[in-house]
Amino acid sequence: MKKWLVCLTVLCMLASCACAEQATGTAMGFGGEVTVTLTVEDGKVVAAEATGANETPGVGGQAIEKLPQAMVEAGGIEVDGLAGATFSSNAILAAAKAAYNAATGSGQEIAEVKMTPGTYTNKVWAFSVDTQMDVSVTVSETKIEDIQIGVNGETGSVLNSAKKLLIPRILENQSYAVDAVTGATGSSSGIKQGVRLAIEQALAAAGTDASAIAAFETIPEKVTDAVEELTYDVVVVGMGGTGCAAAMSAVEAQIAQGREVSVLAIDKAGRYGGTSSVTSEMMAINPPRYMEAHNAEVAKIQLGVFERPLEDTRTDKSQYVVKDEMKKEWLNYTEGDAKEEMVDLMLDNSGPTLDWLMYDHGFYFGHPQLGVDLSAIYFCVFQYNESFMDNKDIIASYFDHIIKDYKYHGGEYLLETEGYELICEDGKVTGVLARKADGTQCIIHAGSVILATGGFGGNGEMTTELLKNPYYPLDGSYRMVGMTQNDGKMIQAAMNIGAATYNIDMTPIVHIGGSRMLIHEFDTKTVEIDGVKKKFALNDIPMIMAITGNALSVDRNGSRFTDESGLGFLEPWKGGPTFYSIWSADEVEHVRESGFDYVSVGAFINQGGVPAKYPIENIYEVIDRCVEIGAMYKFDTLDDMAQELGMDADTLKATVEEYNAFCAAGSDEAFRKNADYLVAIEEGPYYVSVGAPYAYSTVGGLDVNTSLQVLDTAGEPIEGLFAAGTDCLGVLLSNKKAYVVYGGCAQGWAFTSGKLAGASAVELLG
Repeated sequence: MKKWLVCLTVLCMLASCACAEQATGTAMGFGGEVTVTLTVEDGKVVAAEATGANETPGVGGQAIEKLPQAMVEAGGIEVDGLAGATFSSNAILAAAKAAYNAATGSGQEIAEVKMTPGTYTNKVWAFSVDTQMDVSVTVSETKIEDIQIGVNGETGSVLNSAKKLLIPRILENQSYAVDAVTGATGSSSGIKQGVRLAIEQALAAAGTDASAIAAFETIPEKVTDAVEELTYDVVVVGMGGTGCAAAMSAVEAQIAQGREVSVLAIDKAGRYGGTSSVTSEMMAINPPRYMEAHNAEVAKIQLGVFERPLEDTRTDKSQYVVKDEMKKEWLNYTEGDAKEEMVDLMLDNSGPTLDWLMYDHGFYFGHPQLGVDLSAIYFCVFQYNESFMDNKDIIASYFDHIIKDYKYHGGEYLLETEGYELICEDGKVTGVLARKADGTQCIIHAGSVILATGGFGGNGEMTTELLKNPYYPLDGSYRMVGMTQNDGKMIQAAMNIGAATYNIDMTPIVHIGGSRMLIHEFDTKTVEIDGVKKKFALNDIPMIMAITGNALSVDRNGSRFTDESGLGFLEPWKGGPTFYSIWSADEVEHVRESGFDYVSVGAFINQGGVPAKYPIENIYEVIDRCVEIGAMYKFDTLDDMAQELGMDADTLKATVEEYNAFCAAGSDEAFRKNADYLVAIEEGPYYVSVGAPYAYSTVGGLDVNTSLQVLDTAGEPIEGLFAAGTDCLGVLLSNKKAYVVYGGCAQGWAFTSGKLAGASAVELLG
């Protein structure tokens, strides 16, 4: 059975002499259902609220915030959608229409479906920030017959999961309002947008009223009474790098003990590999087999953001790293906050883990190099396939290898199966409750449960509650470049049964910064400067204004927080999940006449940037549109800025005054920014670009011992419960500082702790 896209609840409320009707409508948005509640009095919308837990914190979140406001201002539901948030906007407007019809008692007549048969191809924005996706949809008079994906900029393995799972669902249900594939929500959204556009075009070509599209907007019913009961020795929750390593290791441990293999791995996504399969490098300390096979040679070229010739500065060229030296530096860097025994665990086992992945399970890593931070001095970073960030399909194939080995030896796995609660009996964890994509409930009994869920970076409520760091304003909702499905449900489930945490309030893993909202409002073109063709991407203007070094940037309190020249790379986390970069009127006019003096863009999230020193004659057109959609603000005074952004006005004005004094003196006494970047904030109006750090994952999590057992608040192991990867990475670090600078630590810990947890989970079975 199906239910209509719009679910209606009507409540009559008496207010003074008028009767106000309140109604709710629900529609399918970017990542899940979006609900709109309207209060209508005498046919006029007097209150509106939209909610959608799975809409993105960028433009999708802006649509949820701004469209209800626009409806109240207009007194009705006929408002324009928010550019850049097409799917979220359409869902909000559809839900609002249904709610309005219910509140006013006006029925929605739906025309009979009749389309002009043919294939309709549209370009849509999906996950890629710089390349649109071609979606070709073939229809008959009444049905969607086929969906094909053409040119696109998506990550291959991610898109493949959407093609494999989402397209058959759309065809089976004859609806694009099916759930997005978890782990591929961006690609899923693109496909669904393409289908919607094609249906609209096919209906219009046949002269059919647009209301007929409602026939393709039904939400499939979830099953509510199906229950599966399963029993395994070991259950691994999460199948990123950590979970795949844990599951494989558990299988090998059972084989070594002569046990029958009984291991189940589950993941809520439609694919395995997680963030580990779309990143680039792993930390490992002196992998013995690799070091012997390669004569302890190191990389000659530093790959990555700062590619450059690499000098071999080792004092002992018979090994890659002098462990005791690195350990001493690690403990100094973390100021005694890291657990020394866990640092030893990482340093002693990460090398053999790389050997295990490479020589036993089909991975390939290049010669060791340094970390991306220019201060890194240890040859401990191994790039997948000896390349950098251009090899995601190859990386995905490595995970195919280890899962093939896992299945060959008897391991089992379930995708699109979300663990959400622990089964705990008399203080012992005995299993997991999970839910499949179709709604089937799974009761999974197990002797050992390993949490490998990738942290809680995708859960704005948890990051707001738990990242209340005493040193930095970290709490709030983060933009992610890692997997947004990593929502911390199982970390919270462990905390609910008394699990302790360790450095859970420390900064997420952040390498890059940019505009909090990525836009696609303007076409990218090519310009010729001195005979050289260069990209000219006006969509990157808010990003450039957010992170280029000659701006003044403040946190939500109105305080400056770092040398702004580092906001594009490694430093943006210090301002919290949202920061504000201020440009005065004369600076913007300078850009219009002469261009930006300096240009910084966030790696992987830009559309090509603009050339420095190149006039941008339509800069005000770009800014005005950014202000309209929430990517930027414009204020006449600093007081106005403080009031609108919730800052203390005195603090903000004192920050500007101090910064201007540094500019006048040519010396930044607070953060030592290069004098070339010191440009004073003059008279208003003031233009503010909303910046953000882009996070791969949270870092702090559960407290564990050297067996990767989760500890309770008294420091005792919780029987049957283990954690690995970024679910417990905080044990290696400090909440006073960012993620360590040596490079690849999260990936190294993911594989290393996963492998160790799998073995421990078998060893400690009852």
